[in-house]
Amino acid sequence: MIAGNNYNYYYYNSAPQGEELNKAHKKFEENSPAKPADETQADRDFESAVKAFDASDYTTATAKFQNAMQLAPEDIVVPFAYVQALFADSQYQKAADALREALLKSSPQEEGVFYPRGLYTDESVLNKQIEKLSEAVEKDPANVKMRLLLGYQLLGTGKLDEAAGHLENARLNSHTNLAATLLIDVLEKNKNGQDKNTDSNQEQTEKPAEPASIDSKDKNSAKDARKDIDLPALAVAADKWLDEL
Repeated sequence: MIAGNNYNYYYYNSAPQGEELNKAHKKFEENSPAKPADETQADRDFESAVKAFDASDYTTATAKFQNAMQLAPEDIVVPFAYVQALFADSQYQKAADALREALLKSSPQEEGVFYPRGLYTDESVLNKQIEKLSEAVEKDPANVKMRLLLGYQLLGTGKLDEAAGHLENARLNSHTNLAATLLIDVLEKNKNGQDKNTDSNQEQTEKPAEPASIDSKDKNSAKDARKDIDLPALAVAADKWLDEL
């Protein structure tokens, strides 16, 4: 898994898939064990939830994610997948409550905030779901829970400016204040990261880099460095973890 600086995406259905992805998930949960642990009921519920989500059976996905979450309460990924299933099922109030709980139990400064974008094999489905939530917020702008949820969704899809307004609104309410503040902190760090990348790109354009010679023994490290530089600021894929398996 390749980790971003502040905001982590956890890919479930995008490459790699199947058994390799399951191994990566186990490795993440178990802090790089020497040998993969035997599959647990939580793992099976998690896999069933992913399949149900992919089939747009969000009710089943919600139930399975909830089971996995109860069986593995230490897991920091499943609660956010549970949030997404509730959101996809248009259970906005429950999704917002689950998001708030997941954020308060996690350590965003150390672990990041997870957004399970990879649950969607078709990005247009996610966009339509966000549009539906946006329409609900327009009809009920005083609903801070939906504002918090919408801010999280927009933040997860890289729409930082749009997310900021909703999260600032949610921060004004005592019930959603802390959760919104955590997300705003993540947003600001990523926005600063984007600004730095933009400035760096401009400097490189204005001042061409001097050619550098690379010894054969340094080629791999140079390749790794380029790979790190090219990572999206808001994404986490499973590649690096799998490489280390």
